[in-house]
Amino acid sequence: MVTETQRVMQGRKALWRLEEPLPPEIREVLEGESVMLSHLLYCRDYRTPGDIRAFFAGHTAEHDPFALPDMERAVERIIGAIEGRERIAIYGDFDADGITATAVLVFTLRAFGVEPVAFIPTREHGHGLHPEALAALADDRVSLLITADCGVSAVEEVRVAQGMGMDVIVTDHHEARADGSLPDCLVVAPTRHDSLYPCRFLCGVGLAYKLAQALHTRLPGSGDPDELLDLVALGTIADIVPLRDENRTLVIRGLRRLVETRRPGLLALFKAAGVEAKKIDPVAIAYYLAPRINAANRMATPRLAYDLITATDASVAADLARQLSHHNERRQVLVEQHLEEIAGRIGPPAEIAGAIAAGTRSALLVVTGDWPAGISGLLASKLVDAYGLPAFVAADGGGDVISVSARSVPGVRIDEMLERAEAALPGGLFLSYGGHAGAGGFSVARERLEEAIDLLSDGATGTVSTDEIGAILTVDAEVSLGALTLSAAQGVRSLSPFGIGFPEPLFLSRNVTVKNVRPLNGGKHLRLRLSHSRDTYRDAVWFNAPPEAARLQPRSAIDIVYHLCIDEWNGLQKQELRIRDWRPSE
Repeated sequence: MVTETQRVMQGRKALWRLEEPLPPEIREVLEGESVMLSHLLYCRDYRTPGDIRAFFAGHTAEHDPFALPDMERAVERIIGAIEGRERIAIYGDFDADGITATAVLVFTLRAFGVEPVAFIPTREHGHGLHPEALAALADDRVSLLITADCGVSAVEEVRVAQGMGMDVIVTDHHEARADGSLPDCLVVAPTRHDSLYPCRFLCGVGLAYKLAQALHTRLPGSGDPDELLDLVALGTIADIVPLRDENRTLVIRGLRRLVETRRPGLLALFKAAGVEAKKIDPVAIAYYLAPRINAANRMATPRLAYDLITATDASVAADLARQLSHHNERRQVLVEQHLEEIAGRIGPPAEIAGAIAAGTRSALLVVTGDWPAGISGLLASKLVDAYGLPAFVAADGGGDVISVSARSVPGVRIDEMLERAEAALPGGLFLSYGGHAGAGGFSVARERLEEAIDLLSDGATGTVSTDEIGAILTVDAEVSLGALTLSAAQGVRSLSPFGIGFPEPLFLSRNVTVKNVRPLNGGKHLRLRLSHSRDTYRDAVWFNAPPEAARLQPRSAIDIVYHLCIDEWNGLQKQELRIRDWRPSE
């Protein structure tokens, strides 16, 4: 039997935690099913034979849109506005989820003969509704305002909009206020404290699609809401919500639509990113498409991304896609530069762990610097990956207001941390704030930044586990290279799509012999030939390999953690390992 100590190993970059095996009682019931795939599903919280069999049978989750709070009345109000030829506005958010959610609602209303106003705030505006924007919409004779991916906590702002003569319908997936208070309007949100909707973690574009479904149910014959699923898949994956329950269904169906999409904007985006439409998957979206969409709000204006997604002219779309690629390249350079500086300033994870254990620092990372506010969230995410601690990153541009982005670790909710800090002082602390479990942010007056940091640090005490500080890789199983057949790789692929809440499987192999190492892309990446015995060889690729990996000598013995993938070339397929971490074999 493998002991708990043997299930935890230290790699060069991360701590490896090996999952428990599939329980014998479940394995026996699932006789006839693949043991490996059943084990992988068990590790992803499919804990009963019934759940595992349902997955293999292709069962999907799709829920009645009218089970969402206020959906029935929201549809009635929108239909009244359509029939009354009212001026309707969609008020979105500036990230990929908010932009795709706005586009979905705009396309939906167009199908009913309405041309709505689409408003996308900038990062300078911040998340949520803003009085100046509301006033401009009121001046444009808007009588019905529908939010997309924002508004669930905008109690005062909705009151302002109503005072300007607008009715408001909120569609949002972010957390409601801790006390459960909602804006005094129709609020279609699965996160409401009184919501009974089965899938609580729909994202903004998923919610927009459910509203489109509900509208088409009541007003049939005006297009097909399923034509919007390409945008739904794009926004859902970009927003890093769990690929479980209805989200998984929407992404699977949406990926099929993306492969066949004829939208000029998306086709231009694929070309600019170097992605083949037939190979679109969550990895392509997360690493090549979504960053370009988000580069608009991080480095320029989010309207660029919205105009691309909704473009109808191929030449216009191509120009917009080129602009986004340029902004994305600048973003990559800035993140790399500032991350190196921040890591040097903070120190190594082991040093931080010692200081936290000694009680000389908080179990929280807080850094401030002169960088674009648009990259703060990316820097925070990379700090979380490296240190395993919640990270708050403040962009100090020298003004009176400081913007802070936050990312967290499992078990520590950013939204709750912000709520506690805001409630700790009479009259509150933040100028604006919001978010959900894993991510959020706030803006605060410069002179109150230290006060905010102190409150957040106090709130982290006893909340953040400090047993394991640093990057952690959860390994599904230890296998020999001989077990890594093409058939096994095809089985792993059959479980896709992978993402948050349903991660791509990771495997461990020990005492692997290096046969040769070949640099790719100037040495940034490596291709390796590995063996476990005289007759067993496997090819591996190592993206962003550490410098010491390039110096591995033939016949070196190493332990590796990797994904099992399929390499396709000239119509042929072969299994391939994608290495994530390593260490010399004992």
